[in-house]
Amino acid sequence: MIDDDRRDANRILSAALDDPKTVSKTELDRAVGLLDSDAERVRLGAAWGFGLVAETAPEKAVPYVSQIAAAVDASDPHAAAARALAYVAQSNPEAVERELRTLEESAARRCRKAMWGQFADRTVVEVPDGRDGPDGASTGRSDGDRWGWVGGGSTTAYDTDDGGDRRGPPTDRPVDPPAVDHEYDRYTPIETIHRGPTARTFKVVYHTPGGDIHPGLFKTFDPPGESFRPAFDRRIGMWDSVDGHDAILPVLGWGTTPDPWVVTACEPTTGVAALGEERRLAAAVWTLRTVADALRFAHERGVIHGALVPGAVVRSSILTEPGAWRYPRVTDWGYVGLLRAGRPPESIPGRYLAPEHVEPETYGAVDGATDVYGFGTVALEALAGDRGDVGDGRAPRNGEVALPADLERRLPDLGGFLRRCLATRKAERFGTAAAMAGAFDAATEDLDG
Repeated sequence: MIDDDRRDANRILSAALDDPKTVSKTELDRAVGLLDSDAERVRLGAAWGFGLVAETAPEKAVPYVSQIAAAVDASDPHAAAARALAYVAQSNPEAVERELRTLEESAARRCRKAMWGQFADRTVVEVPDGRDGPDGASTGRSDGDRWGWVGGGSTTAYDTDDGGDRRGPPTDRPVDPPAVDHEYDRYTPIETIHRGPTARTFKVVYHTPGGDIHPGLFKTFDPPGESFRPAFDRRIGMWDSVDGHDAILPVLGWGTTPDPWVVTACEPTTGVAALGEERRLAAAVWTLRTVADALRFAHERGVIHGALVPGAVVRSSILTEPGAWRYPRVTDWGYVGLLRAGRPPESIPGRYLAPEHVEPETYGAVDGATDVYGFGTVALEALAGDRGDVGDGRAPRNGEVALPADLERRLPDLGGFLRRCLATRKAERFGTAAAMAGAFDAATEDLDG
């Protein structure tokens, strides 16, 4: 029975990964039943299948809300049915709310609690229709449940008690696919992410020995010289040695033939600029504290990143807790500097480069202090957004930091912290990643109280 469940889950998930729009009603009917399988990975696979379909073709997933809701247990928000329901709600919250209103009120409340947890009693989903007047009509319950259409217009709002940011920190790290001992040709490309003169990135799927199917991100490189291969192998091995930390993207496999390659968990949301541009201060600070702790963890084990930039922080999407902030994962550890030998970097804008990247003969080699500088660039973007128009876009910032006035007022010690991270001379930066992390906690402690 479990073998049948596993085969069906793999077939459905494979179809959803390949093209979610092709997943049939028969397969989705089966996926509902698999949410109650005795095998945990089958249950999660079925939930992920609904998430992938909902993301691309929500009209296919929404009709299953009432069936999924019947399997939801409010006491376990991490259960597969709750995850599946939340994934569908992410894609079309208004439609899900309409479906929930067709259920018994106790069942609807159970589902909302499973999806939103502590935010359930103050989360608003606006679902206007032709019956609402220009000023809107409240459909909330008299006992204080504020779910429903609460104003005129056609916008959707979440958690309006908290400035539009309804989320909080996740309670668990994202679910990671298993590492495997595969050769490069055992990974099947399903989407091209990037093609450049020296590097290529593909979304892939692969099979585990037990027959399960998982997604991954496959990167392959043209070596600038023969010395690159053994050095790349060592650097990826070092990355692999520290990827047990929640905020370090896991390595699934790597090799050096026919060209150097590495496969990681697949997290498609890259960078942190959206947090600053949307003024999501609490989420940005939590994200940066998590990244700083990853640097501390790695440095204490002798591993440096060497090219930390905002794009090296990916943020998990549907393969994590649907109601929480996206989990940051630092990727591309150790090898980017090897690719720069004799060639300009493909993907690092000049404004992110530390002085030692640009003039090593003047400022010294890349080392742990370089990661402190890199954290400064990540923090500035996470807190203030992508400010590529500030300065000439080429030279290092040299400690020059201009923060939005409202951010300076809210966190008056932040500017000094960033100036120290972004100092030209290494001796003026924080001496260790641990010291930097502690200083960032102190500079942002006003948000805790």
